[in-house]
Amino acid sequence: MPSLAKAYIATITALAAALLAVVAQQWNPTNLAHFAPLFALAMLASAMKIRLPGFKSTISANFVFILIGIALFSFGETVLIGLGGALVQSLWNTQHRPKAVQVLFNGACLTVCAAAAYWVSHILPTILNVNSVPVMIVVGACVYVALNTGLVSLVISLAEGCSLKQIWPSCYEWTFPYFLVGAALAGLASVASHGSNFGTALIVLPVMYFVHVYHRLRMIRAVLDDVSAVSQTDKAAIAEAYQDR
Repeated sequence: MPSLAKAYIATITALAAALLAVVAQQWNPTNLAHFAPLFALAMLASAMKIRLPGFKSTISANFVFILIGIALFSFGETVLIGLGGALVQSLWNTQHRPKAVQVLFNGACLTVCAAAAYWVSHILPTILNVNSVPVMIVVGACVYVALNTGLVSLVISLAEGCSLKQIWPSCYEWTFPYFLVGAALAGLASVASHGSNFGTALIVLPVMYFVHVYHRLRMIRAVLDDVSAVSQTDKAAIAEAYQDR
C-alpha cells in the first residue's frame, strides 16, 4: 500500500479515536430501554450488505439507524451505532477474511461520518432557527452520504492510484438511491417515534430489508447486463459475488 494511503488511513483512525475518547468522557445515554433494541436492530441491518459494482467495499442498511439516532438519541449513542455497524459489516459473513487495516478503516470511517452528521444536523438547524426533525434528518443524510462516499473513494484512489474524479461519482451513483430511500424511512420513523410511540422506529428494519433485496437485485442485473457474453456458469458466480457479504 502506498505511503500516502497509509498516512490517510492513520489520520482518519486518529480522528475516530479522538471522537471515541469524547464519547467515553461524555457518555450519558438518554434512555437505554429505547437505545438497546434500536442498537440491536442496527447491528442486524449492518449484516444486510451489498457489494458495489467495480468496488471491493460494501454498503449496508445501518445508516438508516444512524439517522434515527441523530434525531432521537445522544451524540455518543449515535457514534456507537456507527462504530458497531461498521464492525458487523466488515466481519460478518464475508467471502474472504478482511485485513486488519480494512476493518480499522471501516470502523474509523463510519465513526467519523456518524459524528459529523450528528454535529452538523444539530448545529445548522439551530443557526437557522429551524427546530424540525425532517430538516435534521435531511441535513444529517446529506452530510453522511457525501462524507462516507468521499472518504471511501479517496482511500481507494490513494491505494490503487486511480482518479478520485472517476471513483467518487461512480460510488455516489450506485449508493444515492439506496441512501435516499433509507433517509426517507428514517425521517418518517423519527417523526412518528417522538413522544411515547417509539415502537414505530422498530418497523424500519423489515421495510428496509425489502429495499435492500430490490437494490441488490438491481445491482446484480446491471453487472450481468455488462457481461452478457459470459457463460451461465460465470453469471452464476458473478451473482453469488454480489450476495449479502
